[in-house]
Amino acid sequence: MGKIVITGASSEIGSAISEKMAEFNKPLLLQCFSNSDALSDWANRAEVIAADFTKENELNDFIKRLNDVEVLIYAAAVTEAGLIPQIDEDSLERTIKVNISAYTKICQAIIPHMCSMRRGIIIGVSSISAKRVFKGQGIYAGSKAYMEAFTKAIAYEYGKKGIRANCIAPGSIEAGALKRLNSFGMEEIKQINALNKMGSPMDVAEVVHFLCSPASSFINGTVIDITGGHLLGV
Repeated sequence: MGKIVITGASSEIGSAISEKMAEFNKPLLLQCFSNSDALSDWANRAEVIAADFTKENELNDFIKRLNDVEVLIYAAAVTEAGLIPQIDEDSLERTIKVNISAYTKICQAIIPHMCSMRRGIIIGVSSISAKRVFKGQGIYAGSKAYMEAFTKAIAYEYGKKGIRANCIAPGSIEAGALKRLNSFGMEEIKQINALNKMGSPMDVAEVVHFLCSPASSFINGTVIDITGGHLLGV
């Protein structure tokens, strides 16, 4: 039975995805970094690994645990913001290592096995920022644009081998940094969307679940926006 791997599983979106993916009754491997306590309830239901993807040795150790992977959902991300001249070298390096390098290396590691099994699903959790960039998001948005292009390349190169690769692009989801902004900017955030409301982490998880189900068997190499109708931004 193939394994489902979810990185960034301790975030609110990652946690919702984990709960929804558990419905497939397949072995789960959940990765976290800074909030491992959030996965304490999973101790008897999944393999939980704490790994800092900015550290090469921890990333390599994590990759060594990736045997018989059928589904990869890459939700790990660095979301640091700042105007382009103000992004320091450490922040830039962290963003590249987690949002680009780790995703690339993990996919490189699991694709050969997926090809041999003639099946596999890869889902990158991108962001609407890859298409509609706001001030202070230049580096983050660029890393997500890479994720989308790289994922489409996987779909093109390995679709004939039974691998489907797609991205989802959440917008104003009530989680993480946006949730913290709600205390003073709820109405402004809502107005970004045609639906005039925030989405929930489970809205994201439902789409991920669909992309891993037989109902999405002809969806490959695309990006699905989960935004409520995003209107603003460049």
